[in-house]
Parts: sequence; C-alpha cells; structure tokens
Amino acid sequence: MSTELSGVDLARQALVAAREAARSPRWIRRMVRAALPALRTWAERGKDSLRSITRDNVLDVLPDSGTPRANMLQGLRHVFRPLKRRWIIFTDPTTRIFCGMPTATIPLPVEVTDLRQVLQDQAAPKAALSALVIFHALTSKELRTVLTTYLRDGRLCLPNRTVLLAEAVRVRLTAYLDYLNSRWPRTADSHLFLSQTTACGVEPVSNVWINDVLGMPARRLREDRLLHKAEATGGDPRRICDLFGLTVGAALRFTSTVNQTGLVEYNLRNAGPRPRTRADDS
Repeated sequence: MSTELSGVDLARQALVAAREAARSPRWIRRMVRAALPALRTWAERGKDSLRSITRDNVLDVLPDSGTPRANMLQGLRHVFRPLKRRWIIFTDPTTRIFCGMPTATIPLPVEVTDLRQVLQDQAAPKAALSALVIFHALTSKELRTVLTTYLRDGRLCLPNRTVLLAEAVRVRLTAYLDYLNSRWPRTADSHLFLSQTTACGVEPVSNVWINDVLGMPARRLREDRLLHKAEATGGDPRRICDLFGLTVGAALRFTSTVNQTGLVEYNLRNAGPRPRTRADDS
C-alpha cells in the first residue's frame, strides 16, 4: 500500500513540475530579495518552520500600501505556493490577501546634453543601440533578442510589430553591420548585438551589457522618446500603442504627463535658443 501511495505522490509531483514554467535566475533573485525582510522578521520572532506561519503573521510584516507591500507579498507568494503544491506545507497563508497597487511613478525626460552626447558617439555598437532606442523606443528585451534577419528593406520586423526605420538609424545600423562582419565574420550567433562573450556562442547579450554600452539605462532613453511622442500627439494613447506596441495602461502613464507644469518648464528650459524669424527682424 505504501508503495502505491509513493508512486501516486511521485506522479503528482511530476505533473506539477511539468506545469511550472522555468524562471530566470534574475527573476528568482528579485523574488527572494522581496521576501527576505519578512523571513528574517519571522526568524527573529522564533519561527523555525514555514508551516507555523499563519495569515496573521503575514499581515503583521506586510507594509501598509504601495510598491513595498505589493513586492513583498508577491515574493512571499512565490515562496509559499511551490511548497503548497508539493505538500511540504499544509496551507498557503498568503491566499486571499489584497496586495494593493504599486505606487505609480512619473516618467522623466533625459537631459538634452546627455542625449546629444549619446547620439554623437561614433562607436558602432553604441551608435546603433542608442539610435534604435532614441528614435524607435525599443525595449532592452527587444534589443537583446533582435536577430539580423529582422532587418528587411529598411524595416525592422519584430515579432509583434514592424518598425519603419528612420534614415539616421539606417546609417548607424549599416556602419554597425560592417563592424560586426569585420570583427566576428564566422560567429554562429544570429543576434544583431554581440559581445566578446556571446560571439563565441549563440546566447543573447545581457541587460547589463546594453546599459554599459549606452552609458545609462536603456529604460531612461525609451521613456524620454515616449514622453516626446506623447507630447507631439497631444496625449493620444492610441497613436503610442500603434507605434511602439504598448498596452493602453502603459500608454496612459505617458499621456497623463502632457501639459504638466513641471515637464512644460523642463522642456522650455532645455529647448535652447529660439531661431530668429522675419517677425523678429521687423
């Protein structure tokens, strides 16, 4: 009888494991960092097993609201749920606890001098990366996973949208492809952007490499482009969704900044001198 039960348990665990998607080490580290303050607090209070954690214990350590509460509860849920699925703990104390909404952040533009410095850099990888982010607001994930075969007739054919490349971007990409063919002519990696490490294999570059080459987080350049487009379209979220592949909720985060006093003053301060017109001469 015990042999039959153990066989059933093994089959159940195999089915549960097969349904779970593989998680990246970066995601795992983020979840563990979010849950660590609660785990340390319980350890200091004498809790020696997660089986003894109750709903009240979870509510005691959770922050009141905002992003800290949402992050900690998300981390704890990804600690308790796998244990519950494998019958290591009896109940999941994080179930039916409202986490609230993360604190909304306001996207900020990049200094004009910083943008000019990034665009004027003649290094081929940096010029190509910065052009794709500044002109077309590609995400760091899209930059990492884009393949050379996606470039067709002046267009970048991404899986979810097709981008008509600006002339300045085409010039920089052409120079970068020449650099790529001269430096790694026999690489088996089909990704557009290669590093000294990835050129010897088939893996994409990392987010850290992209940010190091750009000299700043790619997210900042992308947000600056989206802010500029939101202002140019008068806060039309549909235009931003169609151009950059954003969801409506993500687009509203940028269109809500249109005509805000702080951003208007910032744009006027960084616009530079106004060109003279005939009206000024007369």
